[in-house]
Amino acid sequence: MDNNTPDDARQSLFDEFESEIVKAGNSEAFFDENDLIEIFDYASDLDNYIVKMEVLLYGARHYPDSQALATRRAWFYSSFGEMEAAAEVNRRVSNGGVLNKLLALRAEGALNTPETRARLDETVEAATEFGDEDVIQLVDLCAELGMLDWVEANRGKVESKTSYPQTFIYEYADRAEEGGDYATAARLFEELTMMEPFTLDFWLRLATVQHNKEDFEAALSSADFALAIDPDSTEGLRVKASSLFRLNREVPYVISTFRNLVARPDASEQDIIYLSYALCSTNDEKGAVEEIIRYISSHSFSRNIIDCLISIDIKAGEKFLRDHYADIPEVSFADWATEHIRMGNFEIAAAILVVASQHDTSHELIPKVMEACYLAGRYKEAENIYDNCVSTRVDIWPHHPSVAIPYVMSLVRLGERQKALDSCNHILESFMRFDSKYDLWKGTVSPITFICQNIGYQAALRSIILGLQSDPAIPADDFDPFRV
Repeated sequence: MDNNTPDDARQSLFDEFESEIVKAGNSEAFFDENDLIEIFDYASDLDNYIVKMEVLLYGARHYPDSQALATRRAWFYSSFGEMEAAAEVNRRVSNGGVLNKLLALRAEGALNTPETRARLDETVEAATEFGDEDVIQLVDLCAELGMLDWVEANRGKVESKTSYPQTFIYEYADRAEEGGDYATAARLFEELTMMEPFTLDFWLRLATVQHNKEDFEAALSSADFALAIDPDSTEGLRVKASSLFRLNREVPYVISTFRNLVARPDASEQDIIYLSYALCSTNDEKGAVEEIIRYISSHSFSRNIIDCLISIDIKAGEKFLRDHYADIPEVSFADWATEHIRMGNFEIAAAILVVASQHDTSHELIPKVMEACYLAGRYKEAENIYDNCVSTRVDIWPHHPSVAIPYVMSLVRLGERQKALDSCNHILESFMRFDSKYDLWKGTVSPITFICQNIGYQAALRSIILGLQSDPAIPADDFDPFRV
């Protein structure tokens, strides 16, 4: 966002400084104080700390008494958490303006209190004019303190003191969106489109927010306005196609558009995911899997893309996990699978954990893979994992319900009822010996918690034993603790 300087002019000034000072080290290159302020603020928009630092060094050599540059140096320190240094530099600035007052609040560790609100009120009342950086830092501070309601209440006062209120509105909308307040963000971005109907970025931001709040008709309309300005806008095409997909309309257009986007250098993981699900909506699961594998071969991939692959074709997803286990982005497989279990995606969770169990037999993972395999109906794998990874640790696993019960019930489901009965009796006997020696006061859980869990576990094992001993045999569902 800019004020009176067109964006292309700021970019040109930024590029010149970066080329001459940062890269070439040209000591003869000249930039006046106002140039440096523009470059620094633009570099802040871009999160370019190198250029910001070089601006401050250049300014210290050529304009050592500049109050505006000293203020920005203080803000630079605060961005690294060096609040004492920031406060010290800030105090040296005589006749400080809005930025200095805001920085003082930040350095003091201000909270969302009536005092903070009163000081912000005083700052607004005392200001004669707000610059771009003033309103950006004002809104950012309020967002960090959970005070965007103050921003809303004081909009009129702030906007009346700035020559380009779009910057203030844009920053407010941006922080509202970041905080998940899509309704407010959409309202503000819509205001911006009315103020500047030919600014592409405003339409794109509005369309994205509307899409995020699942107002797909509105998002589609805003995306069309954006594409009227730039028919090849990647984000415009992305929002339009994804909105149409969510509205279950124009599937051929959706597929062709996302194929186009996936082929672009700036493709996102959402593009391949939408393309895959759009293909699935036409019953082309094979094509979807091929598209994902093709994308992964030339791009970095994430958990979301693997989730997409597994949800479309579990066998293909599991094979990919097995072949590329070492390349999977660092993630806790147990936590990943747990998310799927909570959503009832037992088959996906089992696929993830079966592969993980080939590399990890930790106390964290084994109970989860046993549960997931049983809930997914992968009974033989539950039996094999127990036999290969668990049975040798009779000192631990018989005492773990999430391991023992899925194992026994898997045997039941496989028709191995005698083996299940023998195993269940053995597990119960082993646990009873352990229980008799357990020191309630030195355990890892409270005595009452242990006793309650202990009683419940024994009751579940005895119920299974009674069910297996019944004559005639009763169905497994009648004594299955999981009730599946």
